[in-house]
Amino acid sequence: VEDMVTPDSCVCRTDEGRLVENLRESMLETVIPRGEADWVMVVQGEHRGKIGRILEREPGQSRALVQLERDGNARVVPLDYDAICHYVGGGEDD
Repeated sequence: VEDMVTPDSCVCRTDEGRLVENLRESMLETVIPRGEADWVMVVQGEHRGKIGRILEREPGQSRALVQLERDGNARVVPLDYDAICHYVGGGEDD
């Protein structure tokens, strides 16, 4: 997601670099990183905006245990896949 144009629509960039406008949430799919060292951002709920790393995946329940790195005490919280997304902005140590 490149930009939220309205609360209901956004602009996204494809893997090929093409911009696609006027996309609705129902048209998007949550991307959960597969790598062990990949970062995620919480996009829903009380921890919204926090960055962390997936410690454990629970695919049968569509959730993951996430350690919130920038949360002062580095809490581990269970989060639904829909509440997190792959974060490519780097971590605290980047």
